[in-house]
Amino acid sequence: STGSASDTADSADSKDDYDYYLCLPTLDSSSTMTVDDPDNHDAAWHQRSRTTRQLQHLFELDLYLSSVPQLAASTRQLLQSSSSSTNSTANNHHNNSNNHKVITSSNSGRLINVLQGEMAHCTPSQADVLVSDDATTCHILGLWSHLGLDYSSSTARRDQMQQQHNGGDGKLATVAHIDSPDYEDCIRDAVDLHYRYHSSQLSSSSSSSSKQQQHQTRLNGDDSTIILPVIKLSIHLMGGYNDNDGTSHEITQGVLRALSNISDGYINRQQHHHHQPRLQMILQTCAVSSSNDNGSGCPIGRGLALDVSSGKVYLAEVGEDDVESSSSSSSLLLDNSTTVVTTSTSAKGPDCLLRQARLWASFIFNNGENDSNDDDSKRRLQIIHHPNDEYMYISPFYFASHPFPHRMLALNDALLLQYTSSSPEVEKDNFVRCVRETFRYMNGTSCFHVFKKKKVNEDDDGEKDVGLDDWWDDEDYSPRRYRRVGLNGWAAVA
Repeated sequence: STGSASDTADSADSKDDYDYYLCLPTLDSSSTMTVDDPDNHDAAWHQRSRTTRQLQHLFELDLYLSSVPQLAASTRQLLQSSSSSTNSTANNHHNNSNNHKVITSSNSGRLINVLQGEMAHCTPSQADVLVSDDATTCHILGLWSHLGLDYSSSTARRDQMQQQHNGGDGKLATVAHIDSPDYEDCIRDAVDLHYRYHSSQLSSSSSSSSKQQQHQTRLNGDDSTIILPVIKLSIHLMGGYNDNDGTSHEITQGVLRALSNISDGYINRQQHHHHQPRLQMILQTCAVSSSNDNGSGCPIGRGLALDVSSGKVYLAEVGEDDVESSSSSSSLLLDNSTTVVTTSTSAKGPDCLLRQARLWASFIFNNGENDSNDDDSKRRLQIIHHPNDEYMYISPFYFASHPFPHRMLALNDALLLQYTSSSPEVEKDNFVRCVRETFRYMNGTSCFHVFKKKKVNEDDDGEKDVGLDDWWDDEDYSPRRYRRVGLNGWAAVA
């Protein structure tokens, strides 16, 4: 098994000095199965062997998750207690979401909706809820961090010091919608961001102290006790089910292995830097594989919401109010001047069709013809919101009209579902409609008309060449930016 220093369960709040080691079950297929000459076996044999290994992995993972009482309890609470939420949708085989709270633009405060392949970070001053939904084989990862104290002392003194460091924006939240097991670097970057964020706050609050006293506080009347700050990172993972081809389980293993490796790295680092803040990674919720399957081959949890201030999570579905999303004109102060902009109000966030088009563009145009589509860009989650930044971003990417969307649009709904989903048997009823809307959008415009070029070339006569036929490079174009207007309105700004 792979050792990790991730803590489990919320009991860590009462036992700050206790680390539970998360040992992820892994199976070495060579120890359980002998293959003399794989080339001599047919495709059916290889498929049976792969299925057998997946079932063994799944069994060990389920056994482990059920063996940690706190983790099992928090997972049950997530999947069951949300059923009492108001504004819930009806339950059927394709939309098993009667226990999901429907989040709209008016009922849950300031929202940031994270689509597939995206990640967002924010503080309580920027948003109230981070949410992502429509996950079947995909997984939704939530991270929430705050500053604690690594010492044994009175509750009053402890509360006093925690309040000093956790007031205002002393909390950081992250949600990612993960569709591949290969995002370890992205997850590592997110964990590092949480660590740097709180470390910088500690440095700022300690700037008036001497170098020797930074990050250390001795209790009054007890000079033998040294208080070191600990950055507590709560981890919530939800998604996947017992799908036939094992896609869900591969993503589950990829994410858990990434978290294990990241935790190991921080443990090794902290062994050599004793006076730096310690990172305590707490796996609080893990609703994956069998625990997220309703017993009929359908996921229970499809969407996850994270309360940015409290760190609480609950099942959620992003919907709209009775009055559909609307656009209006409003005045916005930009660069000390008032500008009239078009504001779009929706719980789903700005320009959803453009954001969804990125997924299909990466599939259609990843053929080596564009510099922007190299191996590194394939496995990067798109960061749409940063802490201490007022804008939401859509990074530039290449797309244009292509025969593939045209061919897909010509199919009937049943065939389109089979061709475009990794889990067609459990998709929601609106899946095909959303795919058609995205394909129509891609056929109706291109990246050259959506993203602005950073530099404009001039020819010998001084005429500006907008270069619509230039070779596309992401670095040459600026991301689209949106500023929040009111509760959940978003205005595109230059």
